[in-house]
Amino acid sequence: MFHWLQTFMTVYEEKNFTHAAEKRYISQPTVSLHIQKLEEITGSELFIRKGRNHAMPTESADLLYIRAKQLDSLWETSLSDLQQLQGNTRITYTIGASQTIGVYMLPLILPQLQKQFPNYDFVISIANSTVIFKRVETHEYRVGLVESPMIAPTITRTIFAHDSLVLAGDMASDFWLLREDGSGIRTYTDQFFQQENIIPAQKMEIASNEAILNMLAQGIGKTLLSDLSVRDLPYYNPPTPIVRPLFQIHHHAFPQDPLQIALHQLLLTTFS
Repeated sequence: MFHWLQTFMTVYEEKNFTHAAEKRYISQPTVSLHIQKLEEITGSELFIRKGRNHAMPTESADLLYIRAKQLDSLWETSLSDLQQLQGNTRITYTIGASQTIGVYMLPLILPQLQKQFPNYDFVISIANSTVIFKRVETHEYRVGLVESPMIAPTITRTIFAHDSLVLAGDMASDFWLLREDGSGIRTYTDQFFQQENIIPAQKMEIASNEAILNMLAQGIGKTLLSDLSVRDLPYYNPPTPIVRPLFQIHHHAFPQDPLQIALHQLLLTTFS
């Protein structure tokens, strides 16, 4: 059945039976058979077929995908634990961090974290808060560090620090540089616009703090950003101070491991 679930996850991600077959190195009839078997077991239609190969996931598929990703992650963790018992002590550990935390805060504590856990190979993924929530939910990331106030039923959040948001750039400009939807800073920017009755005359969405900072350095536009990332650019406090909590998150179905506890302690002592 695990092979069926792996096929299902590939179809879900590709939205295409042919592409899934190519990615799994199996025939398309085999892909269809795996999906059929899962639909029989679950009693649910998982995909709505459009054309010969296109597949749109159903609500049942959305739920099964999350559970399947959790099982897949648990399986990978179990393999890692078994390898340790056999003397292979290297452990791959993935941390997801949103941009302000990942670029300006996490590098300051990673050397200490590596010293405490010398047999760990860290994989640091930088993404927006929404992506990190989803990947912690599926346990692709063992732990996440986010700036968004969003919540999820399967996610446990713990505040480790706060930062302040400031206005930077040409204050006389009507051109706003915005992060993309799903980012923590965009959530607070939208709230700021609503509170101050601002309707941007012109705006540009950029999914990178660094790109926005480079445009500001050229004298182009203005933005709302963390005081941690403002560099030597001139900045101004908003009319009403905006102080936001920063969260460490994990899936509540998986108990916190020693590394997560150590990470949280390092964040607290360094940034609180």
